[in-house]
Amino acid sequence: MTQTADMNDLLDKISIFNNQFSHIKRVILDKQKLNSSTVNLISIIGNEKMTLKQITEISERDKSTISRQINGLVKEGLVIRETGEDKRFSFFELSEDAKIMYQQYQEDFEQYFNYTLKGWTEEEKHMFSVLVGRANYSMSNSLDKEIY
Repeated sequence: MTQTADMNDLLDKISIFNNQFSHIKRVILDKQKLNSSTVNLISIIGNEKMTLKQITEISERDKSTISRQINGLVKEGLVIRETGEDKRFSFFELSEDAKIMYQQYQEDFEQYFNYTLKGWTEEEKHMFSVLVGRANYSMSNSLDKEIY
């Protein structure tokens, strides 16, 4: 017997999940004294040395916003600015403090989800991962098309 999905029910559940996920993200960010834009930039830079242009392209934000945020992170000691041989370009990399903060942020998230999913089998966790990945892929493809 084929089951049909109630789209309104599905959208409600996704909305609730999104709200709960956003809440726990805020709690973890507050614990680490971070904000979303800082974590986003730290995750983009990672272990690389990058130019402002590279960071801007990956972040898909305007250059002035990224420049302001990066300058703030430099002042906080989370990002190190290095002037290249060509003085017109600077390279940015994470400080050790930023790497430690980001690692702790990731560990806190992992700990939260391990606790949240502690009653789940490995198969259920895998299926959840597959379905979330599939939903993300489908939503990404839908953005490329005019469906509304």
